This record gives sequence, structure tokens and C-alpha cells, in this order.
Amino acid sequence: MLALGSRWPLDEVRAWKNALGHVFVALATGAAHLFAALLVMRSVAPTPSPYSLLQGYRSFVGAYMEFEFLLYFAILGAGYLVHYYTRYRSNALRTAQLEAQLAQAHLDALRVQLQPHFLFNTLHAISALMDEDLEQARRMLVRLGDLLRMTLETQAAHEVTLQQELECTELYLDIERVRFPEQLEVDLLVDPEALEALVPSLILQPLVENSIRYGVAPLEDGGKVTVSARREENSLVLKVMDNGAGRTPSEGREGRTGVGIANVRARLAELYGRAQEFNVFYPESGGFGVQITLPFRVSATSRPLPATL
Repeated sequence: MLALGSRWPLDEVRAWKNALGHVFVALATGAAHLFAALLVMRSVAPTPSPYSLLQGYRSFVGAYMEFEFLLYFAILGAGYLVHYYTRYRSNALRTAQLEAQLAQAHLDALRVQLQPHFLFNTLHAISALMDEDLEQARRMLVRLGDLLRMTLETQAAHEVTLQQELECTELYLDIERVRFPEQLEVDLLVDPEALEALVPSLILQPLVENSIRYGVAPLEDGGKVTVSARREENSLVLKVMDNGAGRTPSEGREGRTGVGIANVRARLAELYGRAQEFNVFYPESGGFGVQITLPFRVSATSRPLPATL
């Protein structure tokens, strides 16, 4: 029955032919089953039957053929149920795999978008410095090489520890300190407990770059960028803010926009979905800030926490 169910499926365009075939098979198997049952019953009966084999068979067919017919299609339906459930699970698994591959491709595309953006801005700054201070330009190139090497080392991972991310951000800040030796002040306020938390790689650098470019650089007397991280129960809270001009009329309600912030938003949504929050705020003292809230998770292979940052 199950073999015929696979051979004559009932979900095709011309399923009526297959259904008709199943009706004939159901009648034939029912008749054969009833005849075999009658022979067994007559052979084990304690006394001979007063009816002939043909009379007994006619009685059996009249009484039980409807049940045999229903039994055939019940077994056939159970086979179809198992078949469709297995196919549903297979399709669901295939869909999940395709969605994972699509998410991976999207994340890779976002990283590819971010790295040239940062590299172009840094090389442009080095080029501008070449005519003013060759030694400082050389120092920026060395720091840029260190930063790119660290970026390549973590290229395969979409998440790194906060400590690794801060090391990468510090290399970027070394480059910016060459550009703004007297203007740039940076405060790192990081809870030691948060250092081993997993965060998206290159999540802080574009936010720090945004604060320096739009907050610190326009100020004649310089400005400050503050990076903070702390654990709040099962969440990790990251903040990057500056004391620059804050929101300008041209920036609209959302404040600053651009490749860096848009990229951070997209990567957070791709990696964590609704488990993350990305909020822009404006400190009372002035300036611009971004707060990111992520699930607090640590890697099984985390390094020991240092005594101090």
C-alpha cells in the first residue's frame, strides 16, 4: 500500500487517475484479505461450518468490505502523513540553511563595505599630512598597518571579545592622535567584567570615527570622545559620545548619518535581531552619543581578565 502510495501520488495535476487506481487496488486487497481470513477461521474452527466456502465468503464481503476499503485508505493516509511531515522538515531545514547563508553573505558584504570606507578616510588623512610632517605621516602608516593586520586576523569571526575590539580601536585612536595631537582627548571607561563579552568586530571604530570627524575635528580648541562599557545583568551596554556640536539642522531628527552608523545599525540587526538596541542621544552638556545594548555572552575560550584595563 505504501509503495503504491509513492508510485501513485494524489497531489499531482491528474490525481484522479491515481485515485481510481487506488480504489481498484483497495477492492482487490480487501477481497483477498477477507478470503484469507475466512480460510484461517474455517481451519481453526472446532466444528465444520454449515455453509459452503462461497457462501461464507459472500457473507464476509457483505459485512466487512466497507471496513477493508476504509482500512486501505487509512493506511495510505498515514503513509502520506509521514511523507509530507518528512518533506516539511526537510524543506524547513533547507530554508534555515539558505537563510543562514544569506545572513552570512549580508554580514560579509557589510564588512567589505566598512573596511574600504575606513581605509579611504585614513589614507586621505595620511596624504594630507605628507606635506606637513613626514615623520608623523610615517607613524600613521605604521599604525594603519598594525590595524589592518589585526583586522585580517579576525576577518573570519563576526564576533570578538570586547578587549580585542578595544585593542583595535586603540590602534585607530593612535592614528587619529597623530592628526589631532592637541585637539583629541579620549576617555575609556570600561568595566573589567565586560572585557570578555562578545561584541561584533569593528563595532566601535566607526562610531569613534564618527565622533572625531563630526564632533572633535570642527572644534578649534579640541574635544573629547568617551567610550564606555558596562554589564547590566544579562546585557552589555556600550556608549560612544563626544562633546561636539551635537545635532545640526541639516542632520534631521535622526542626527548624524553615514556609512559608519548605517553599517553598525545593519550589522547589529543582522546578528542579534530584536535582542539588540541602537539608540542615538544628545548629552545635556552638548555633543552626540550612541548607546548599544547587546546580550551579554562570553566565549568558551576567553582569556583571563586582566587586573586593569
